[in-house]
Amino acid sequence: MSTQDGGYWYLASYPKSGNTWCRVFITELQRLAGEETPEELNLNQDVETGAIASSRLWLDDQLGINSCDLSFAELDPLRGRAGESAWLFAEGERFHKVHDAFQSLDSRGRPVVSTTGCLGVVYILRHPEDVAVSLSHFFSWPLPQCVNFLLDPSAALVPSERHGDHQVRQHMGRWDQHVRSWVDQQQLPVLVMRYEDMLMKGPETFLALAQFLRLPDAPSLVNQALLNTSIESLQKLEDQVGGFAEKPKGAERFFRSGRSGEGAQQLTLEQRQRLAEGLPAVMRRFDYENVDKA
Repeated sequence: MSTQDGGYWYLASYPKSGNTWCRVFITELQRLAGEETPEELNLNQDVETGAIASSRLWLDDQLGINSCDLSFAELDPLRGRAGESAWLFAEGERFHKVHDAFQSLDSRGRPVVSTTGCLGVVYILRHPEDVAVSLSHFFSWPLPQCVNFLLDPSAALVPSERHGDHQVRQHMGRWDQHVRSWVDQQQLPVLVMRYEDMLMKGPETFLALAQFLRLPDAPSLVNQALLNTSIESLQKLEDQVGGFAEKPKGAERFFRSGRSGEGAQQLTLEQRQRLAEGLPAVMRRFDYENVDKA
């Protein structure tokens, strides 16, 4: 299937849940399906699926403002209006990473992303125990801080008021609030992908992704793209370019492990129980119940 009908898509997730893997897969699938296929994917040059929805430069351009001058309460209600009067994103860059919850505490019930012309959302989720471990390695946070972050209703990236960073504040809230904000909203079609299924049921999970995004979906192409973007392949590609550009300074590497089950191994029983007791409904809903409470 082709995706020549205009419009764009969101790739939404809580941080460290597989969003970048999904973006790299999309890039590789399109590369393999192209008429002229370069020899190998370059992580720092080729992964250009589209701007992140929290880009300050893009929001300032679309809204005609200096977002550094606005508080969260002033900016968040405006963010969903970006792109209403112009083509939202550049042609060819149509798959846009989002870490925000669909709505924020300050957005007055409105989405913090534009829905005009959006064809749908891929929501990627991962066991919160494993997210905690991955956050710890990525941000160099101790595990107790990561558990607290997942349970914090006010959790956010770039949380400082009037912060002049290249991205604006991204409110996420508690892990379960973030999940529900996207999978239960009624404004956009949603495909839910569990990280665990991406690992254990790769061919069928990524075929469903390609079909949802109206990308080339020949099983041979999907399987080759999946093979080329395995964790081992991505680690090799990261080494070839001397480090992935999206890796924070404190992290040893971006593509670290890619495994599931690390949370059960590295979190204490008390930390695992805090997550299970703080996020029960959504963990049950997506089959993330495996804590021994004895």
